[in-house]
Parts: sequence; structure tokens; C-alpha cells
Amino acid sequence: MTEVFLTKTGGILGPIAEIMGVIMDALFRFTNNFGVVNIGLCIILFTLVTRVLMFPLSYKQAKSQKLMSIIQPEVTAIQKKYSGKTDQQSMMMQNAEIKAVYEKYGTSMTGGCVQLIIQMPIILALYQVILNIPAYVPSVKQYFTNVVDAIGGVGGIEALKNFISSNGLESLVTQARIPDGIAGIATGDHIIDFLYRLNPAQWDLFTQNFNLTGNSVVTESVNNIINMNNFFGINLATAPGAGGLGNPNPAWIIPILAGLSQWFSTKLIQSQQQTPSGDENPMASTMKTMNIMFPLMSVWFCFTFASGIGVYWIASSFIMGLQQYFLNRHFRKMDVDAMIKQNIEKTNAKRAKKGLPPINEKATENQFKKLQMKEQREEEKRQAAITKTKERVEESNKYYHTGSIAERAKMVQQYNEKHNK
Repeated sequence: MTEVFLTKTGGILGPIAEIMGVIMDALFRFTNNFGVVNIGLCIILFTLVTRVLMFPLSYKQAKSQKLMSIIQPEVTAIQKKYSGKTDQQSMMMQNAEIKAVYEKYGTSMTGGCVQLIIQMPIILALYQVILNIPAYVPSVKQYFTNVVDAIGGVGGIEALKNFISSNGLESLVTQARIPDGIAGIATGDHIIDFLYRLNPAQWDLFTQNFNLTGNSVVTESVNNIINMNNFFGINLATAPGAGGLGNPNPAWIIPILAGLSQWFSTKLIQSQQQTPSGDENPMASTMKTMNIMFPLMSVWFCFTFASGIGVYWIASSFIMGLQQYFLNRHFRKMDVDAMIKQNIEKTNAKRAKKGLPPINEKATENQFKKLQMKEQREEEKRQAAITKTKERVEESNKYYHTGSIAERAKMVQQYNEKHNK
């Protein structure tokens, strides 16, 4: 049997994608035990499992958003206080006051970003798995391996290239990200990368071209591949926009639902933040723009990528929205003062481990006093420089009285000699 090792992502995403692949494979085998061989269902279950595993991060992020809704009015007031002041000292004072506000609540200006940074590699790894399922899910890969063996493995590559050229399937090679296009197909993993993107009609052409219709193993494998990629009549390995804008098809419902679900999820997240609108909050217009741009981006991405990505996007947005709804209810019932107190206690515990003093208002006042003293010293230096300059001007003017040109020249010489000593 030909042994196939598919191309996988490397770097920091590699190990994470491997773990995600193990989860996906377990779910595929689980549904297979009940006679259900469908990648769409596995993607939905996969999304549910990964969202449950990431719930602690989602909870911390929602908590941070709740704190931000309390902090934001104070930050906005400070920004208004220094509005129009662009000198270095004013900017330093503004940053110090904003930092003090965050410290008062036991958080930092980057506190809400930490969870997003942690989640980003996980989400990117999820995309890698869904974009190339056979690479990470051995149970799926086996079906494709059977087909590769039937065409002679690597020995059938030239025949495969002729099949691609004669049927105008070069675009599928591009989607498979095979280097150098058809000429780059050189290994079994490239063959599977290409085969994974065939739709049912193209599979018929493939089996006929290679005379595989009488091979029971291949027939069963191909049927399983077609069935597992069929999700309510949509081929999950094909992008909804593969036929172009002039050829609408049922798969277009995926990017539309993706945009709607993203809009719903975004609205729920912003309802937790409860930020003021209009002139009260400079970020209001930005958030309004995000409300429009994120759903539109979702539509575009899910129109361009394989439909399986769209199914994941919809499931993820729906689960996140549902999760956010219950989190919003939870934080509305929570005692805000108790939450802030608990947050400060945790922050102080971390500061104690680092040998730092606890957060308190006195420390903040001292910080302001230091900045004010520094500003006062710099102002005194500026005033002293101005006074000295005035004295020099007055002293020089004594030498420049009315008289002959010779007298003026003599006065200039005396001034220069005095100040060059």
C-alpha cells in the first residue's frame, strides 16, 4: 500500500493543528459507529468541542469586556481633558492617568487582548485542519489512500496530469496550493490534496478515466468520499464562489448565513460592553464600522474558501453568540463591586510574587506628584533660560548706543572680549 504523508502546517501552529486533528478524527470515528459518515456533522461537533475547551478564555475575555464597559467612561473623560494637547508632557500625564484608572480596577490596557492573542493560534490551527482534513484525520485519509493505490500511486502522476489538463481542472490544483501547479504534482500527498477538492461529477470523470468503475474498494471509497462531503446537497470541499458570480448555486446560502451569524454574535458582544455612543465615546464610530465590516468579511471569506470553512464559521458564530448571551446574563446579575474587589486581589497577589507593592490610590497620587514635580522642574529650567537670555540682550544693548561707526565697532569688540574670557 502506498504510504501517504500529507503536507501539514509548521511552526507554532503545527502541534496545535495535530491536537485538533486528533479531536476531529475521534469525532469522525464516533459518528461512523452510528453509520453517519459526514464531515459537515463532524465540523459542527468539532466546533462545539473546541469552543467548550476554550470556554475559560472566553469567560476571561467577557469579564474583561464587562470591566471595560465600566472603565471606558473614565478613560473618555481623561481623553477629553487632554483633548488638543499634543506636547510630550500632556501626553505623559494622559497616559499616566489612564493607566491609573486601569490599575484601580485591577486590570491593564492590554488585559482584554491577552485572551485574543492566546486564542488566535488555536483558531488559525482549526482553519488548517478544516482546509485540509485528510492531512490531519487518518480515518478520512484512508479513503483517499485507497484511490491513490488504485491508480498506481506516484506512478500514476503523469496520467493524473493528463486528466487534469484534458478536463480543465487546473483551478483545483491552485486551490490545493500545490507548488508550480500541475508540474508540481510529484508525490502521493499532492494527489490527495487534489482529489479532496473533486465534486461528485468530477469523481465520475475520474473513475471513468482510470477505469476504476469495476474496483469495489475504489467504488466504496469514492462513495464514502462523496457522501461525507455532501452537506444538505452542498459539496464541502468546493468553494461557494467556485463557479463565479454569474453562476448562483445552493452553496451561496453558506456565506449569507455566515454574515448573519457574525452580525448576531458581534451585536451580543457589544451589548456586553455597553459603551456610550456619539460624542461621549470616540470609539463609537469605529465599533459601528466593525458592525458592518466583520459580517461583510465573513461573507467574502466563506464565499472564497471551501464550504467546510463556512460551516465551521456559522457553527462557531452561533455557538459564540449563544455563549455570549448566557455570559451577558451572568455578568448582569454579578455584583460589580465584588468582581472588581476580587480582580484587584488577584492582581495584587501577582504583584506580590514579583515583589511589587499592591495597587492603592496613594501610590497613584505619588505617581502624579512625581510627574508634576518633574514638570515644575522643567518649567523652572525654561524660565531660567529665558531670564538669562533677556539679561544678555539687555547687557549687549548697552554697547549699542548712538555714535560713530568706529565707536560702535569698538563696543562690539569690547563685548566679544568680555564674553570670550
